[in-house]
Amino acid sequence: MDPMERQKQLRQAMNAKMILFAGGIFLIFTAVTSTIMYGVNFFTIAYEASKGTSECVDILKEAGISIGLARGVGICFLVVGVWETTVGLWAVRSNNRIDRSLKTFRLILSLLVVEVVMQVFLFAVRMMNLGMLFTAIAIPLFLLWGAGRYRKIAKAEPERVYAVKPAKKIVQKPTAAAPKKKSIHERAVMQARLQEEPEEEENGAEDSDVTEVSSDLSENHSTVSEDDDTVLKSE
Repeated sequence: MDPMERQKQLRQAMNAKMILFAGGIFLIFTAVTSTIMYGVNFFTIAYEASKGTSECVDILKEAGISIGLARGVGICFLVVGVWETTVGLWAVRSNNRIDRSLKTFRLILSLLVVEVVMQVFLFAVRMMNLGMLFTAIAIPLFLLWGAGRYRKIAKAEPERVYAVKPAKKIVQKPTAAAPKKKSIHERAVMQARLQEEPEEEENGAEDSDVTEVSSDLSENHSTVSEDDDTVLKSE
């Protein structure tokens, strides 16, 4: 592959990586703050209306839907919200993996089909919102564009795994533990021991000198006694 083509593929990989990362985060945000919250609100209104709360009953009458339909719409919103969160998490986690491009493409395509079916259902019950329609269709299409770029790179380089090679982690060698500082009490004990050791050495030296003197005296005494015995015998 020539350098120009390689540079072009690298630029496409970087763009696709940013598209999947940003689109995945935005998809998770809209799923939690919009889609799932719509489902919870519909369930709450249906539950309160079933209990006979006048405000919730009036809301359903104005919308022209029954309690059962409100529960069904709530279930649909929750299912779509969970699927949006799943696809968004996958897109964020796999934004640098070209080897997962096929699975990413299929997940995003399935989300787009679910969003289209959901919007058709909302249009049938006269509850479709233009703002919700834009976010429901635009975000999956945006993600599908990034996954499509990864598919092209994967076909050109089947053995390629990452769009950008991750930096190698530097393994730090364990350093030797610093010597433990001794407490004041331990230092005082060591100082006392050092002072006692010279005194013991001096006492040992004095004892050795005394023993040497006593041995010399005993030898002299034995010599003198032997001389006296020889003198007495000679006489």
